[in-house]
Amino acid sequence: MSYKEVTDFDNLYQGLTKCCRNVRWKDSVVGYEANALKNTYKLRRDLLAGKYKISSYQRFQVFEPKKRDIVATRLRDRQFQRSLCDNGLYDMMTKHFIHDNCACMRGRGVDYTLNRLTAHLRKYYQEHGDSGWVLKCDIHHYFESIPHDVAKQAIYKRVPDPDIAEKARDIVDSFGGDRGIGLGSQVSQLIALAVLDDLDHYIKERLKIKHYIRYMDDFILIHPDKEYLKTCRKVIEAKLEELGLKLNEKTKIYPIRQGVKLLQWRFIIMPSGRIVRKMSKKKTGKQRRKLRKILIKEYTGQYAKGAAKESLISFLANASRGDTYYERRRMTDYYIKQEAYFNEHELQRTRKSRSSRSCTARRNDGRSSGKIYKGLRRAEC
Repeated sequence: MSYKEVTDFDNLYQGLTKCCRNVRWKDSVVGYEANALKNTYKLRRDLLAGKYKISSYQRFQVFEPKKRDIVATRLRDRQFQRSLCDNGLYDMMTKHFIHDNCACMRGRGVDYTLNRLTAHLRKYYQEHGDSGWVLKCDIHHYFESIPHDVAKQAIYKRVPDPDIAEKARDIVDSFGGDRGIGLGSQVSQLIALAVLDDLDHYIKERLKIKHYIRYMDDFILIHPDKEYLKTCRKVIEAKLEELGLKLNEKTKIYPIRQGVKLLQWRFIIMPSGRIVRKMSKKKTGKQRRKLRKILIKEYTGQYAKGAAKESLISFLANASRGDTYYERRRMTDYYIKQEAYFNEHELQRTRKSRSSRSCTARRNDGRSSGKIYKGLRRAEC
């Protein structure tokens, strides 16, 4: 693959089609896609003439599942970056990734990560039983802390095409400063995966950690020897320091019998060797509060009817990834009770409103009748 394929008109147009998927409710997307052929032609013309420049980013915050600073890319730039990734950068960057690098790749993601960790725990139980230790690592403000020179080095090491590498480097520079890449760009996510790729190979091949898995900046090492995991932690901290990164306070070593925690799931090894996935109670309580807030906004007219049900369906779909039959049943019952309560409240409010309107109407009718009677009396005189 070459840069020529990246700038091909059909590939750029296909990139736009993929970028618009599931976001056509946005006015800006509808407006840009309405002139898709013209905008794609202009983008290709600027790329071939060397006049293409990355537009300013949109910056905002999200608070689910935790507070994050998002740097969103404009649709025109996303169109180009999609073509860049699909027609060269993705295959070059991910070619040598390990199987246990699980985030932001085709065929991988949350489900792949959960299934992969389950397979690791089953294999571990066959070899060592239910005794052992877990080293859970988390990098402090990963995207915001990646030095630009480290990110560029990761690009040049894996991308042989100079034009594609230069465009990826320009994207890194577009975030400003000498540290931090935006969370929201497809290219940024690939670079973030590549920055820790050498560490992945070092842990698997040099430290000989057989049961290892990573989801972006969260990674887990499982080993029967606690002292060896302490040594591994020191080595990992040294390697991260070379990259200008460091572990945060959530990094710790704990017994495997407490359950392995990853992506807000807890994996428990039962005495029989069965692996049970449990959802955290904190997440269940948070969903209850969320459902009640949405129902309140539904019945005050701030949200459309059915928003709470959609939230419930989303929660149930996520919960179905684990052993959560009773949690799903309790959540459904809670929703039914809350909905019945608000429906009854709405019915009472409607009755009061109708009653007040009928009383007002009767008073008005009485006043009108009085005026008519007085008018007839005057006419008779």
